Amino acid sequence: MLYQKAAELNIDTKKHILVALITIRSQADLQLLNLHLHRLVSDIKSVFSSKAPVVYGFDTKVTIVFTLDPHEEHRAIIKQLEDLLSKWRYYNECHIKIGIGSRYSHFTQIGKSYSEAEKAISYLLSQQQDGCILYEEIGINRLFINQSKEEVKTFIDEVFLPLKNNHLNDEPLEQTLEAYFDNNRSASLTAKQIHIHVNTLYQRLKKIEEKMNISFTNSEHLLKVQLACYLKKFHYS
Repeated sequence: MLYQKAAELNIDTKKHILVALITIRSQADLQLLNLHLHRLVSDIKSVFSSKAPVVYGFDTKVTIVFTLDPHEEHRAIIKQLEDLLSKWRYYNECHIKIGIGSRYSHFTQIGKSYSEAEKAISYLLSQQQDGCILYEEIGINRLFINQSKEEVKTFIDEVFLPLKNNHLNDEPLEQTLEAYFDNNRSASLTAKQIHIHVNTLYQRLKKIEEKMNISFTNSEHLLKVQLACYLKKFHYS
């Protein structure tokens, strides 16, 4: 059945596949937005006639299934898609997000690539960003795509809460901890960045361990605190 459907859609089953999703947001009314969507689908079909056997639009989303030769570089096609949408967005005054799934060698993995493209779109939405992102570029952030901002913030607040009770203005422990991980736990670089002596840094790190009831030699503790620092920097900076 899958091979039959692929034949109906003109998908070459010997080629690699890649799914791209595009979402459009516009101040235009629904009728004009639908017109924009149909025009975009037409433009994509025109540009990628031999590379995209499946292009269709529904609601505010365009789905594209690319087929590539095994040794063909897909980055060039993605760049071509970005260029097309950049010009299109300029003339139509729309906000566009592009999510790209992973490339797979067998057409039966279209669903997996599609799911990854959806997650890439979700990541852009969570960051309130337009533009294009590949699922593989999201990195560790893919673990938090389905987590609400409230849940992530609660985790960050819980980790840093013991340090917020520090009343000594000359010992900003929270900032010290963030600088420590920003500098890959290098004592000399951290001390230089926050303008203190390295021995003072070690004293602060000891106080951080005591207040947070952790040990920097414990891999689980280390991962938890480093993750909280990362999320605070890249999600709530």
